[in-house]
Amino acid sequence: MVRRSGTQRRWRITVAGVVSVLLVIGVLPGNIASAETAGHGRPAFDVRPAHEVIKRLVGPRYAAQVSLETMRGDRDAFRVSGRHRRLVVAGTSTPALLMGFNWYLKHVAKADISWTGEQLDLPRRLPLPARPIEQSSVVKHRFAGNDTEDGYSGPYRTFEDWERLIDVYALHGVNEMFMPVGTEAVYFETLKSFGYSADEVRSWIPGAGYQPWWLLQNMSNFTSPISEHQIRDRAKLGRRIADRMRRVGITPVLPGYFGTVPTDFETRNPGAVTVPQGTWQGFTRPDWLAPTNPVFAKVAERFYGVQDRLLGTSTMYKMDLLHEGGKAGDIPVGEASVAVQNALEKAHPGATWVILGWQSNPRAETVAAVDRSRMLIVDGLSDRALKVDRDADWKGTPYAFGSIWNFGGNSTVGAPIGAWNERFWAWRARAGGSALDGIAIMPEASYNNPVAVEFLAEMPWHDGPVDVHRWFDEYADARYGGADPHARAAWRVLADTAYAIPPTGGRSSGHGGLFAAAPSLTAT
Repeated sequence: MVRRSGTQRRWRITVAGVVSVLLVIGVLPGNIASAETAGHGRPAFDVRPAHEVIKRLVGPRYAAQVSLETMRGDRDAFRVSGRHRRLVVAGTSTPALLMGFNWYLKHVAKADISWTGEQLDLPRRLPLPARPIEQSSVVKHRFAGNDTEDGYSGPYRTFEDWERLIDVYALHGVNEMFMPVGTEAVYFETLKSFGYSADEVRSWIPGAGYQPWWLLQNMSNFTSPISEHQIRDRAKLGRRIADRMRRVGITPVLPGYFGTVPTDFETRNPGAVTVPQGTWQGFTRPDWLAPTNPVFAKVAERFYGVQDRLLGTSTMYKMDLLHEGGKAGDIPVGEASVAVQNALEKAHPGATWVILGWQSNPRAETVAAVDRSRMLIVDGLSDRALKVDRDADWKGTPYAFGSIWNFGGNSTVGAPIGAWNERFWAWRARAGGSALDGIAIMPEASYNNPVAVEFLAEMPWHDGPVDVHRWFDEYADARYGGADPHARAAWRVLADTAYAIPPTGGRSSGHGGLFAAAPSLTAT
């Protein structure tokens, strides 16, 4: 973690110099505080978890100067004010409280916390807002996570690493987060009930760095067999992560069961019907156990039972049916989709099926057949130059406006922030209403472009498009501890270039550079 200097050591640098420094974007933002106070009457929720996050992020001295209170409302909202020389933050949920504190840090204290660091050059007494600040979220779902992120950025994260990531996301108002860690233990225990030995299952499960693509049904049996020790350890870690998410008001979105099995499952389980999935990027894909087959219901029941015991329960489960070229064979996709949803409903009544909006997913047959009120599509293509009408194509299924501005773990600077600022609000204003009810932060790797996280997470807390130049001015002020004309000018350059990727050519990520290219004698 890198601590940035603030107003006490003002940098006097040229625009060109700032641009050069900012290109090393992995530096800076971190930490916060809060005194525990209940709201008036019976509190709607416990404010202590929010206090704990603030204390971890900014330390006990500043935490002791903050009072937290609960408030009620149909949508998440917060109010920031001063009372008796104390900062008072009220919110409708833990993430709303923390978003309120984050808003205060940025707009009043000129401080910044992100997943790459922090700038917390604060006075001994926290400054109080001149007048109360009230904001509310225009969407219900504020989702974060990408299956592949755990492969590119997180296969060997410790609990402390996860704790920091969860705290930062909660500080940015996130209330739903993908949590795959420990799912290998669920499959390990499940498949041993269907004719497989421990060694056979261990050979089928990829190493931690490749498990995202296994969970997407793209590959298996890669690298040496995973050890039972690692399976047990990751299950324990996954439970700690999921429990921490629950504590801070974030719903852990767990992998659900949609039919992934080894390629010889049908021969070991009489009556089972499977569909070979072929290959993906040269890897043999796992087979798809037909959800319309009675054996599927038995496997799903076992899967969810083991998962509940190891990782705890949730109200949201992610399943990407027939991802990136998956083959349905002669299995009716609509009927299969209903069977997948029914298995989830049996295990967790009322749970929501989360599915990635990507390429041809979710398929038209899926959308037409399922109970759409119990599905959430996290759209990974919202900022691409596609001629789509998400509300019409998905028949009113609730969806989240999402972005994947980073692919393959690259550290390129850039994101289509201008497109977000325009398209999100245009889609919400669709004539006849819109099912757009969320945002989704989904880069394939973390710890890059913290300004992109900041903008996308903050976007639904406004009531319309922002002045992008003014927004970047305020971001620079918080990032460096106060207004500096050179820093502002430098960030305006970035706002007009790297962070103004147009939605043309189907791009949502920054252009790569020669120094980040794969080794080649012909790279240009």
